Amino acid sequence: MKKMRQWTMILLTALLTAGVVTGCKSSSVSTQGSKESGEASSEQAAGTETAGGEVNAAKPADGMELKEDIVMGMLSKHTTVDEMEASNTQHNYVWRMVLDTLTHYNNKTKEVEPWLADKWSTEDGGKTYTFQLKEGVKFHNGETLKASDVVFTFNRMEGTTACNNLFEKVESVEATDDSTVKIVLKSSNLDWPYMMTLPTASIMNEKACTDDPTDGPAVGTGPWKLDFYEFGNFTKLSAFADSWRKAPNAKTFTFKYIPDDSARLIALENGEVDICQDPSTIELSTITDDPRLDLISYKGGSLTYMAFNTKKAPADNEDLRKAVAYGIDIDSIILAAADGYGTKATSFWGWDEFGYYDCGGYTRDVEKAKEYLAKAYPNGGASLEISVSGSVRKTIAEMMQSQLKEVGIEVTINEMDSAGISTSTTNGEHQACIYGMGFNVFGDDARRILQPGSAVNKAHYESEEVMNLLDKAVAETDETKRKEDYQKIQENIYENVPYIPIYFADGFLAAKKGTGGIDIYPTSHHDFSETFVPVK
Repeated sequence: MKKMRQWTMILLTALLTAGVVTGCKSSSVSTQGSKESGEASSEQAAGTETAGGEVNAAKPADGMELKEDIVMGMLSKHTTVDEMEASNTQHNYVWRMVLDTLTHYNNKTKEVEPWLADKWSTEDGGKTYTFQLKEGVKFHNGETLKASDVVFTFNRMEGTTACNNLFEKVESVEATDDSTVKIVLKSSNLDWPYMMTLPTASIMNEKACTDDPTDGPAVGTGPWKLDFYEFGNFTKLSAFADSWRKAPNAKTFTFKYIPDDSARLIALENGEVDICQDPSTIELSTITDDPRLDLISYKGGSLTYMAFNTKKAPADNEDLRKAVAYGIDIDSIILAAADGYGTKATSFWGWDEFGYYDCGGYTRDVEKAKEYLAKAYPNGGASLEISVSGSVRKTIAEMMQSQLKEVGIEVTINEMDSAGISTSTTNGEHQACIYGMGFNVFGDDARRILQPGSAVNKAHYESEEVMNLLDKAVAETDETKRKEDYQKIQENIYENVPYIPIYFADGFLAAKKGTGGIDIYPTSHHDFSETFVPVK
């Protein structure tokens, strides 16, 4: 065996009503903490209507007999049980079930609400936060949640793969008593309560981590606890009877690694698994035609994009980047790479992220592309290498290769595995790459991909203007001014083209008929804590 509702919301910004500014067009999903924001995704979270009835209902029907052991077929494998060492889709599934955060983002109301913290407050414009913890919360090892566990968690973040960026924002964290924590940030940050909802900000138990550094990080307060794991094969969770949250709808939940798309769907069809992660779009009709299965779809918040290495020739040439931007046809790329199941991205920002503005996107204009290329290469001979990983991104690169040849740019494609392209692009060895990122709802989340030196900044883009605007916006209490700052950032990216946003892919899960209780996140980092699967 390996080892509420009395609360005080703080002022994050002024009441987030729609503001009007010039330049890029405002979107109706640009409000933060408002029911107006992301209505499409909140509807998907509640369930999608099909001819067979409601898919992914929130609760099982009265009298429904439920499976005690749920199995999910996974596209990617687990490599750690330490939340601070991984922040990706497959690991966040586990963190949301096993661990809890101080605050919680409600996908339906689009608001931050109490979780391990009953209430919180700030009195100095978002620099100092005081969190009052919920009483009587138990960890899986029987320990009671204390403020010292929160202090331990934040101190442990230093130098970790997934949490060091949070640690670097904190000046001090202290337990003023057993149930009260004061966090002082290095600078004002109105997004801090939103950042505390991220799975990587989950609270650990100090005793568990000290007694067992390997498996102790997985001892949480969630409704599921780590039972057994075999990396590269499966991770098994079991229900935690003493959870402060509602009891799970099953006794065990197993994540089974099945990387091949067809094999994963076949496993669902033959009953080996109950849920299939990310079925291939070419097999969606197979799912909808099978009366034993449900297809759960949602508007995804993960952006597929092209990044130019602005520190390396030839991608350091802005005119070349603009030639590429106007030389490709994004609509046809979506049809080829995503079978049409995607939305063209018109700004380098999350559609569900605060401060989003529609910059119009790039439309193919061969003559305009040739004009920019002539500035970059008056004597001709333009070439560009695009690094990719995976069949879908290879298809995107192949489409670009064909389209840009007409413009006069010779494209070569460098295929790599996922680990190789991650390392290569972080180190700046690439010329350009096709990559992806899931944007969270708070505006400052864009900092991850724009911060110089960040592993997520695949363009290695450095802009003093962008960083000044990010710093200003995250401390700005005037909503209109904050939106204006975020608009200027998006216009900067649009004009300088370190990135080309391509599309937001629709997301899919396939499941046994009647499966529900899945809290759908546009980022694809769903919460399966309350999942249920009918026996019949």
